[in-house]
Amino acid sequence: MIETQDTPLALTSLLRTHHTHLQTIADSWLRAGAAGFGLQTQNKLVMSFGTANDTPSLSVPLKVNGRTQGEVCVYGLNGESARTKLQSDASLIATLVTLESEITSMTLELIGNQDQLLALYELNESLRNRLEMGEVLSTLAQVGIRLARAQATCAALMLESEPTVSYYPEPFLRPQAVVELFERLRSTRNRLLVEGAMLHLSLSGMALIEPIYARGQILAFLCVVRDGEPFHSPDLKLMRAVCDHAGGQIENALLYQETLAQARFQTEMEMAQRVQAQMLPQRIPQIAGLEIAAGALTALQVGGDVYDFIQNPGNPFMFMIGDVSGKGMSAALLMSAIRTLVRSRARVTPAPSPAEIMAGLNEDLYDDFTELSMFATTFFGQYEIETRQLCYANAGHSPIIYRPAGGRAALLEADAPPIGVLPESLCQNQTISFNSGDILVILTDGFSEAADPNGVLFGYERLLNLVDTLADQWAEAIAVELFNSVAAFSDGHAQDDDQTLIVLKGV
Repeated sequence: MIETQDTPLALTSLLRTHHTHLQTIADSWLRAGAAGFGLQTQNKLVMSFGTANDTPSLSVPLKVNGRTQGEVCVYGLNGESARTKLQSDASLIATLVTLESEITSMTLELIGNQDQLLALYELNESLRNRLEMGEVLSTLAQVGIRLARAQATCAALMLESEPTVSYYPEPFLRPQAVVELFERLRSTRNRLLVEGAMLHLSLSGMALIEPIYARGQILAFLCVVRDGEPFHSPDLKLMRAVCDHAGGQIENALLYQETLAQARFQTEMEMAQRVQAQMLPQRIPQIAGLEIAAGALTALQVGGDVYDFIQNPGNPFMFMIGDVSGKGMSAALLMSAIRTLVRSRARVTPAPSPAEIMAGLNEDLYDDFTELSMFATTFFGQYEIETRQLCYANAGHSPIIYRPAGGRAALLEADAPPIGVLPESLCQNQTISFNSGDILVILTDGFSEAADPNGVLFGYERLLNLVDTLADQWAEAIAVELFNSVAAFSDGHAQDDDQTLIVLKGV
């Protein structure tokens, strides 16, 4: 309740701090045709805008908490609509006066205890830049002892099962007691007042345990123990205000920790993305009788698709493409393992055939894939320059599109399950002639399973027709158009899977 003698102070504060609001109200009256607008109290004009020297044409009482503290006046306008508007403006001004009076009362109350005010200021300044959770709790415990004029304090935080506690001047709670206090606070959702001796044998008086809310939950508490002096209503209000402020700082600290963790994760992902990009061929090899194009587009920062070219003196030109189930970091790690193992076996094994490479790859990775419940579709091919023969082995990979010169595009089916499904590889060597104009397009299922906004898949048929349409283009043009056509088909639908391809064309 605001006392009458406080009202002039509140009105003075109102005129000083809310002059812009009052100016806005007055301007609306002046635009409406009023000569002036003003506020008077005890028959004295304390504020005026425009011409407000005569008797007001309209006036309504300014009531604050049911008491008339003055009048809001308009000069030069009359009528029922003007009176209704004036009453509304008077209600708004009364609300501002009430708020100013309450602020003034709170300020006077705080000034009455200089040490508490100074401690509250120090708490605010100390917590402002505290982003480490331990620092927040330590500051709260140290300043809380002055604010509450307490014998001992502790500030505790419990995010999961183990609490973090900061004491001042020394510890006085067992770890299990801290957990029990959290359980009681979260059960009652209200402050606790207990005998100090119930917390520790050396303590006397009363202990106040005030919950601290952060993110809508009781994540922390401030415990203050007084020796002899009870807690009165102002003390409880002050502790509640302190804990509300501390809750905001705890949220800031949590956000800082999460942001820092996200930044670290993002940095690691960007590094992984660069490493993965470096693992892919940095240039397209020049092979007699072939045009070659390749590319990859990951759905996330890192992906589970891989393609590679291997050139060993004395051996045919080798190439491979693989698609690890899933996507993201786990798929990327397995993708790098596949690339490393394929390269190692291709270079160490004398005159390796595609089927031998696939058998070794399956042998090396079967146990790991089984443990992780994952697999990888893989295609490995060799091109013999002298004979223009293309030999390949296919472990569950699709789509593979072959279009002989002058013929129609068709799918080359896999003859074995993906790597990691069976303990032994069932891949067999398959051979096709690869002459001028022949086209081989090896894609991952990110192309065929790309969806439009309605969920319709791009599918094999569109890929086959597209390859037929592009048959007279260069290999690079075919690759670019495949990416572009799928992107246009998706029409803004998020990419669901990695998209990787190799295009070979005989020349």
